[in-house]
Amino acid sequence: MNNYQWYPGHMAKALKSMREDVKSVDVLLELVDARAPESTVNPNIAELAKGKIHILILNKRDMADDSVTKRWLEYYKGKNINAVAVDAKSKEDIKHVNTLIDRLADEKFSGADTRLAKAVEAVGGKLKDRSIKIMVTGIPNVGKSTFINSFAGKAGTRTGNRPGVTKGKQWIRIRKGRELLDTPGVLYVKPLSEEAGMRLAFIGSLNDNNLNIDELALDFLKWVIVTYPGTIIDRYSVPEEEALETMEAIGAKRGALKRGGVIDYEKTAGIIIDDFRNGRLGKMSLEKP
Repeated sequence: MNNYQWYPGHMAKALKSMREDVKSVDVLLELVDARAPESTVNPNIAELAKGKIHILILNKRDMADDSVTKRWLEYYKGKNINAVAVDAKSKEDIKHVNTLIDRLADEKFSGADTRLAKAVEAVGGKLKDRSIKIMVTGIPNVGKSTFINSFAGKAGTRTGNRPGVTKGKQWIRIRKGRELLDTPGVLYVKPLSEEAGMRLAFIGSLNDNNLNIDELALDFLKWVIVTYPGTIIDRYSVPEEEALETMEAIGAKRGALKRGGVIDYEKTAGIIIDDFRNGRLGKMSLEKP
């Protein structure tokens, strides 16, 4: 059985560093996975964001169930949380994020009695010309690097569909007088609940090397057969039965066999999980508000 936990030392170090870095930024963009916003939000970030403009970015909306994402946005609106759903590769979505930052920055910094407004006025400038420093953060594999590349308008960071691609922080100078601070993904300090840990494992935020991929695929099949019935039939043309039987049918159908016609469970599991993570099973959300 999988133990869905992972909090290596370098993430504790990253969190400590973030506590210092956040002091020098105006806006904190926290990326979560639109398929599991509650499980991928980091409780540490809300504390770090106090006094800052904090925007929750529900990334990978193109892979999530549209109706569920709509409910999440309504849920956050009801809690007075600034939230927007994006596909990081969509120029329109990135433009929407920029517009939201402009609006919130104007609201926060436009008061004539603020020190910022006075300082800008003293040098004959305009508030809109003021450089805004932005931090982008989030747990591993929520699409931070892809978002940053689109947001910055250039390929400023490496991207990859696995946790840990972003190794260290870096400032990126972007248009409109903005500076962007990228940070490594940070997981929870506290232990994950079994459900949250399992969702993080499904989307790839936990290190696969620390997991039993066969068990992970079985857990996923149990969930998807109940939550999105017909998905497995449509994708693999096999009947939806008990998870193990379904997995074996998929393995046989895809030729994931060892010598003697024995099912290669590890290879089959890899096919199933990879199909989900890359959206080949269709739009689906792992949790609802």
